[in-house]
Amino acid sequence: MKVTTVAGGGLLLFGVLTLAGSAASAVSTSRFLETAVTTSGVVTDLVPKRDSDGDVLYSPKVHFRDRDGRSVVFVPNMSSRPPAYSVGEGVEVLYAPGDSGDARIRSFFSLWGLSLIAGVVGLILTVVGTGLLLWPRWKARKVAWLRKNGQKVAAEPVEVVLDHSLQVNGRHPYRIVCQWSDPVSGETHVFRSDALWADPSPALGSQPLTVWVAPDNPRRYHVDLAFLEAR
Repeated sequence: MKVTTVAGGGLLLFGVLTLAGSAASAVSTSRFLETAVTTSGVVTDLVPKRDSDGDVLYSPKVHFRDRDGRSVVFVPNMSSRPPAYSVGEGVEVLYAPGDSGDARIRSFFSLWGLSLIAGVVGLILTVVGTGLLLWPRWKARKVAWLRKNGQKVAAEPVEVVLDHSLQVNGRHPYRIVCQWSDPVSGETHVFRSDALWADPSPALGSQPLTVWVAPDNPRRYHVDLAFLEAR
């Protein structure tokens, strides 16, 4: 199974699960708002927290009294730098009737931030995963078109390089670099093969490589690697 297929499937799965989590969070917030009790609260402290990068973020500690007169203190699951609130600042509080411990500050980010962030991340993962899954099909169509309509040229192998712009599980793929001089224009064109996850150097030799080049655009091409499959 190709690396792009595995990576695409994994990203698509995580993306769908993240979108599902975003939707579930949004539904939960909507239900909470349907019955939530509104009251006034005050920020009594700023609680420092460290994120995964070691940076210090701050969460507000909020005090309020519920409609039964009970004193409630809570720290919402939100933090920022600089702090979004200051000590002594008044805030509007929403809490679940009969469960004043389930309280939130009435602000867009406090209520919908988790859903929004999860939705954006899930959408990005889904789009990227889908793209990786569709890439082999698009690539196959491109190659088929070039074989049918392109010019077949013999390119001289130059070197095998590591593609440091791409990394999967700590590994960089190999690419074969080859070149061809257009006998009509005299211009030299350099071609790079698709990503290879095994070093093709032992099988390369000095024989020319077949490259299919679009007749109207030499930047559209495909380096034929069938010789590797034959070994």
